[in-house]
Formats: sequence, structure tokens, C-alpha cells
Amino acid sequence: MSITDLNGTWKSAGNENLDAYLEATGCPKEYFDTVKSGTLTYEFSQDGDTVTCKASSTSAGPDQPAHTNTFKLGQEYEDVGIDGQKRKATVTFAGGKLTYSYPDFDGKGTKGTMVKEVSGGKLTETVSIGSVTAKVFYTK
Repeated sequence: MSITDLNGTWKSAGNENLDAYLEATGCPKEYFDTVKSGTLTYEFSQDGDTVTCKASSTSAGPDQPAHTNTFKLGQEYEDVGIDGQKRKATVTFAGGKLTYSYPDFDGKGTKGTMVKEVSGGKLTETVSIGSVTAKVFYTK
């Protein structure tokens, strides 16, 4: 995969093990169905080693509007998640995978990762916190 394969708009189309992941992140259980039933959309673009990702969700309320993260590959930045939380992250691109590394995902020192990979015209996002991993699938 080339990093330019990410360019465009991607909409969520399914998931695996998302309940366990949401629980591990501390998401209140009363929000699980809302998060899982919403459509998460990513819009990617890049200019050299600078990547822009706009994220929005139909399940996000007024306190969780669409947001945009712009970062340089290999440099730490402040990532704003779809939940509105701010976390330090470093993003790299290697082996056809865009990998976000969070050294302190939950404010308690727990490491987290998010790996995005395009294959067969579909985007797979693998998210992990501690030992819990989930996948979210996207189509253009």
C-alpha cells in the first residue's frame, strides 16, 4: 500500500470486538450502542510527509463535532479523538501501514495503537489498548 491509497473519504462498514475495546478505553457502557451504530467517516489527504485526517461520526453529539488532525510523519503531535479527548501521538508509515502510537492513551500510562491499512479497496483500522484489540472496517 502507498500512503496515497488512504486519500479520499472512508465510511465505517463493520467491526470486530469493539465492545471489549470500548470497555478497555473507559467508554461508558450506555454509549456502546450509539458508538457502534453510528457511521464514522475519515477523509484523508497528504502533502509530502504532512497528513491531514478529518473525522466525523453520526453518533457524535454536539459536544463531539467533526474534527481535523494534521501531523507530520514521525513527529509527536496532539491527537484529538472522535471522543474529543486529546492525546499525544506519533504517526509513522512503514510496510504499507499508517501506525498511530499513543504512549499514554488513558492518562494512566496505558499504551495504545491504531493501525490503518488499505487492501483490496477496503480500509482496516486495528485499534489496541493494553492487551485488547478490535478492528473497524471501512469502504470508500
